[in-house]
Amino acid sequence: MQIFHRFVRDRGGNVLIMSALLLPLLVGMAALVTEYGGALVERASNQRTADLAAFAGALAYNKTQSTDRMTAAAINVATLNGVPAADVSATLVTSPKTTGVNAVSVSIRTQKQLLLARVLDNRQQLQIYANSVAELGAQPSTPGCMLALDGTQTGITLSGGTAVNAPKCTVSSNNTITVPCGTGISAIGVNYNSATAPSQPCNGITGPNGTAAVITKKSTPDPLAGNSAVAAAVARFATVAALSPTAAPAAPTTPSGNNIDFGWTQGSTQGQANALGCAASWASSSSTWTLNCGSKTTVNLGTITIGGGINLNFATTGAATTVYNISGDLTTSATTKFGPGTYNFAGKLTTAGTTTFGAGTYDFGKQVTTTGTTTFGAGTFNFSKGLTTGYGTTAFGAGTFKIGISDNTCGGIARVSLCNTSTLTFGGPSTFELPGGINNAGGATLTFGSGTSNSYKIGPGGNGDAITLGGGSITIMADATSSGVFQVVGDVNGGGGGSCFVVPATAQHDIEGNFIASGAVLLGAGVYTVDGYFALGGSGGGSASCGGSWISVSGNNVTLVLSGKTKSNSGSCNGYVFCVAAGYSNIVLSAPQTGATAKLAVIGPTSTSVTAGATFAEGGSNAQISGAFYFPYGPIIMNGGSSILGSNTDTTKCLQLIGSLITLSGGTAATSECVAATGATTSSKVSLVQ
Repeated sequence: MQIFHRFVRDRGGNVLIMSALLLPLLVGMAALVTEYGGALVERASNQRTADLAAFAGALAYNKTQSTDRMTAAAINVATLNGVPAADVSATLVTSPKTTGVNAVSVSIRTQKQLLLARVLDNRQQLQIYANSVAELGAQPSTPGCMLALDGTQTGITLSGGTAVNAPKCTVSSNNTITVPCGTGISAIGVNYNSATAPSQPCNGITGPNGTAAVITKKSTPDPLAGNSAVAAAVARFATVAALSPTAAPAAPTTPSGNNIDFGWTQGSTQGQANALGCAASWASSSSTWTLNCGSKTTVNLGTITIGGGINLNFATTGAATTVYNISGDLTTSATTKFGPGTYNFAGKLTTAGTTTFGAGTYDFGKQVTTTGTTTFGAGTFNFSKGLTTGYGTTAFGAGTFKIGISDNTCGGIARVSLCNTSTLTFGGPSTFELPGGINNAGGATLTFGSGTSNSYKIGPGGNGDAITLGGGSITIMADATSSGVFQVVGDVNGGGGGSCFVVPATAQHDIEGNFIASGAVLLGAGVYTVDGYFALGGSGGGSASCGGSWISVSGNNVTLVLSGKTKSNSGSCNGYVFCVAAGYSNIVLSAPQTGATAKLAVIGPTSTSVTAGATFAEGGSNAQISGAFYFPYGPIIMNGGSSILGSNTDTTKCLQLIGSLITLSGGTAATSECVAATGATTSSKVSLVQ
């Protein structure tokens, strides 16, 4: 006991005890100072890296509008500064400083291993967090890739499972935006200008890759108002409206001549030939007459009669400069051959059997009807009263073809310049003037020209159609890109289902009328100025084999410019200026990448007096349109399972929808910006705000 009391009274022992008790505390405090001080140093380093990464990500996004590029740039900067990529995240957010402006937020989370500090706490690691926000400055001053302009209409409305995918641009409405459950909009920004925010009960509006949406209340101007390319394209309507059909060629004036009968009585025929200053010889083995007029410059004939079963070689050895004036009607039979020269037919020409004409100049005063196998060489052809083909095949060499309107109807429908009911081919390059229009009947095949130097001027038939296509017909027009034109006065009416229509490529397609199709259409490159409406499938129809592929409508490097002077009145196209309806799935329209109408696919009416719009109606699915689709005063309606697909990966393709209102139902729209607003720029200014 005394020993214990002495120990208590001994101050040296007390100091040892107190030292033992305080030593862990002193060690822990030293650890805190050392390790947490090191953490502050690391946090400062991480903050500097986050600032650099946010700045780099913002610069990348300003240049590319790509969140993938933004993230990659931020991570690259962080890894270069010693921060593992797994510890870095970069997201596009709304700026905490400026309303309606985007920013790039970069967060860095690293872990510091604790050693001495574990004396006071069992924590193994210390999390070190740094965050930086870089504001993108002014967002791109263009309104983006989908815009409903009219502030008095319903804006943008989705329904029926529709999805709008616009990961690199904005979706804007000058009124409401309605995104019900089951629909969605994914875009870098959504702008509205109604009293209430967009309706999205299931949070259907998101940013790219599921990020938070940037939704801003603001008015959005028309990006193409004042666009010089649009103005120039629309100005051409004055030229198109002034078009008029070419005049029909005049009938030839022929002097009266002697008749000649190529029959079985040799003496009579030979005497008639001698009266003409020619010689006729008979080959009984082949039942063939041969007429030889030598070097005569002019041969005047009345009526030429060819007996049944008799073959005729008509002046096949004559000079190409000889002029043959034939005042009466002529009907060929068996095998008939005409040599080269100039032929003036005052009466009707009807071919049968196998008939061959040499190269030359041909003037026809009355109806020409070809049947059997009929072949003309190259030359100049003037038909005062139309050309009609019956059964068989008819072929012309290259030349100039002027064909007036017939006195007879084509298939009981209307009088036209060219009525084809079989197979008719014109060589090329050739020039065509058909003031009374074309009717290519059901199942018939009609080929105009070859090469690239063809030219077309086509007027209206008796029913107002310049071009009428029957069901299952094939109509091919060779290109006019070198020096030719494509001018049509009247409607282009491809009303026959299963038909194939190949339209020539040329710089300007001028159509004073409407463009209607029920079959496959292959549009040649160029601008189509249609002073009316453009309707596909309003009365049914759809895809067919055309141009070597199974297509509905396909056109590359094409711009459609529509006046809306008239509107469709057929089926689901009724009341619209542009319509894709039943059966027209997988249409392809790609705007030119360069030139006067670069990136402009369809330009609707730009007059405030025309409020008719565009529709992709039932069945018109998977349309691939690349370019701006512009209806400033008309609605754009997509419904019934239809869809319009641009490209969010191919930088040469885009789809920019601009209408008075946009209603999407039961389809998909992949949109991207094509044409920026006049004078618009994208700011590259970036500033750290947090």
